[in-house]
Amino acid sequence: MKRFTMGACFVAALISLSLASQASATSIGAGLHYLRAIGDFDDEDNIDENDFGVLGSLQFNLAMLKAEANAEYVFSYLGSEEDLFEPSAYLIFGSMIYGGAGIGIGHINGDWQSDPFYALRLGVAIPIGKLSGDIYGTYRFQKDDDLEDLTGEDLDSVTLAGVLRYQLGGGGE
Repeated sequence: MKRFTMGACFVAALISLSLASQASATSIGAGLHYLRAIGDFDDEDNIDENDFGVLGSLQFNLAMLKAEANAEYVFSYLGSEEDLFEPSAYLIFGSMIYGGAGIGIGHINGDWQSDPFYALRLGVAIPIGKLSGDIYGTYRFQKDDDLEDLTGEDLDSVTLAGVLRYQLGGGGE
């Protein structure tokens, strides 16, 4: 399953890069991301449901459709001593107010997580010349076999992110 997921992510990245040459505009961005795990963890589980991360983003605008690739780094994931690296990809529909769906997977403690996460996303992009502010929230559906065996809970989470984007080229929206 992990090989299939990684292969699917690789193919999605290649498709995104090939679409970039046809894109009306490409932008890069950086921002902050807050994650809140919504599982019903017990106090003795020693799990901190609140996490903060930094993220980098590359977005290709294709009229009303956008393809986005993100890389996020979360410090001390779930209150542990381990940091989390999380690549993800989204397809986004809309312009100023938008929605979309995505997939990603985490790398922690030297291993990829057992399952990818799937996310639904809703946001607002506010253009300011070549810059834009992007504020969005997601609901992530995520399982982790090790954590579920330990606590009986999955890793579903709600997130809030703020990203400042810079348009590299092409026309605006």
